[in-house]
Amino acid sequence: EESKSEVEVEQRKILLSLIRKESRRLNGLVQSILDLARLEREGDVLDITEFDLEEMLKELAAKYGVRYDGSDRQENIVFGDATLILQAVSNLVENAKRHSGTDDIAISLTWFDGWAHVIVEDHGIGIPPEHAARIFERFHRVDPARAAETGGAGLGLAIVRRIARLHSGDVTLTPAEPRGCRFAFSIPM
Repeated sequence: EESKSEVEVEQRKILLSLIRKESRRLNGLVQSILDLARLEREGDVLDITEFDLEEMLKELAAKYGVRYDGSDRQENIVFGDATLILQAVSNLVENAKRHSGTDDIAISLTWFDGWAHVIVEDHGIGIPPEHAARIFERFHRVDPARAAETGGAGLGLAIVRRIARLHSGDVTLTPAEPRGCRFAFSIPM
């Protein structure tokens, strides 16, 4: 009887662990849906401030343990909603860490024709071309079976695009060389 009790205790531990994991996943899904709904409801209501985009990116790279390749300018001050821009770039980095299959992830900042381009690049498994056009759609997942393992609701990139567009910008995906993904979050200055 004692061994039966030990088995039951072990089964309960496994079940509780699974419940905790799925609860966190459900909470993340609900939070993503609420974030997207809030962004769409509030429209152009942004908390525009002046901030140093490069300093934000350096801190973000340190937080996630990814490389920061720097900026091609001395002055990196932008006007925008710092909280939303941080959320957008964080989503890009988290996606790279979760789905690329590599730790070779870098953030960089380039400037061209009055635009700031925050680049998040990985040299992982990449995204098949047939999915590239739909990657920013709500609930779109490249590999639903793998997404069940890694989590995510397929809303992160839709949120990134909405934040970029609230800033009159956009986000694009191009293949990285020799393989991987290169996301460019671009906003006008």
